[in-house]
Amino acid sequence: MNSQVQEKILEQLAGIIETADFKANEDKTEYKNEKIAFKISHNEEKQMLMLDVAEVNENGEVGEYSNASSWLFENPEELRDAESAGMDFFDTLKNKIGMKNTRINRNGEIAMPSKEKSGNSYNVEAFCAKMLAIYPNLKEEYKNHIINYGSLLYVDFFKAHIVPQIENLLDENNKKNLKKVFPVLDDVYTNGDRTVQNVVVGIVLCGAVKDDKTRYDAAMEAMSEYQFLKSAFFNIMNRYKKDKAFRAIFD
Repeated sequence: MNSQVQEKILEQLAGIIETADFKANEDKTEYKNEKIAFKISHNEEKQMLMLDVAEVNENGEVGEYSNASSWLFENPEELRDAESAGMDFFDTLKNKIGMKNTRINRNGEIAMPSKEKSGNSYNVEAFCAKMLAIYPNLKEEYKNHIINYGSLLYVDFFKAHIVPQIENLLDENNKKNLKKVFPVLDDVYTNGDRTVQNVVVGIVLCGAVKDDKTRYDAAMEAMSEYQFLKSAFFNIMNRYKKDKAFRAIFD
């Protein structure tokens, strides 16, 4: 297999190699992560491009390879066929590592959520996108979440990753940073659908404050100009204090 063919195939696999943390050997003929290894070859006799896959044990040792996919490749100079083979190999590897339902963009990378409204309202995906814009360090956590679950489990993701950010924000009580975040929360709450509104006040804000009086006061002050958001937060905190089932969400 010549270098141009190899490069064309690897172009199609670049996103999944990065996302799934595959590491290459010295001549880039074999890649492995903690779970599987794969290699690409050209069977000239059969005129096929081959994707072979093997399991990797807990000690990092690669098991026996077996063919996972093959692609007819009669003309070694036809790079479009190599590109098609790479796309097919990408789908095969995606299934192998459990990414069947994940959203992948045309570069083979996990698709990030869109900030755009769905109709006239922000949905959960748009809210997530806005939070990732504020906290770009969480983009890798988002990608890992999508790889693990196949879609955005928004309650789990916001509790695990967004709530701690808001906790830190309220603890620091830095006015400049508060003014970066709370206008976004107000905009998304005011212009969001019912699910988004529940997530903003019921998961993110309530989850960050809970029984902490200092955080509560900081949050109320930060929302002094946002009456709808402030009122909703006040009401949800009253429910949190009285409703044991609701409190259990944060245990």
